[in-house]
Amino acid sequence: MESKKSTELRQFTSRPMWYTLRGAAMILIGGGIAGLCLLAPKVYMLGESFSWIPVIGFVVLIVGIFRCIDALATETAQGFLVNMQGGILDIVVGVLVLFSISGEPAQLHLLVVGYLISQGIYRNVLLSVAKIPNQMSNRITGVISIILGMLIWIDWPTSAPWFLALSLSVDVSFRGWALIILASSLKKA
Repeated sequence: MESKKSTELRQFTSRPMWYTLRGAAMILIGGGIAGLCLLAPKVYMLGESFSWIPVIGFVVLIVGIFRCIDALATETAQGFLVNMQGGILDIVVGVLVLFSISGEPAQLHLLVVGYLISQGIYRNVLLSVAKIPNQMSNRITGVISIILGMLIWIDWPTSAPWFLALSLSVDVSFRGWALIILASSLKKA
């Protein structure tokens, strides 16, 4: 029984300090951008009224790169696939958000909706297959992503660029929180 448990934990690499540092950075950066979205929602960036979308697009891209690095460092095929699929999705959306800033911010509406909903569904489906410690933190982040995506989709309270950036930054913050929970579980194991 003990060897099976250690194999399940190893699939996500046993680097709790790395997860703690990365999770803390995600919480601080995501929370900081969320705060800026609320304090200065109509900021002009790169000569356009995109609010904080270019900044959070870059953050999502970096989060995806780190997740792909986790995939390469993972010892099992399951851990590799889980991290690589999520990382590629982050990278693709981060790049699309960054390169879409020359057009209309409203064009990002469905991209952000699709990203948040698919990330939320992916996290919750993942939990039915992979053995992740403290699954509740990942379930909560998945549900939050789905709710944010649905709110943007129905334009409530708004689908303005600042709310798109706020939703993405809240998602990054909660993903950082889930990483810290994972790290504490790995330390205890």
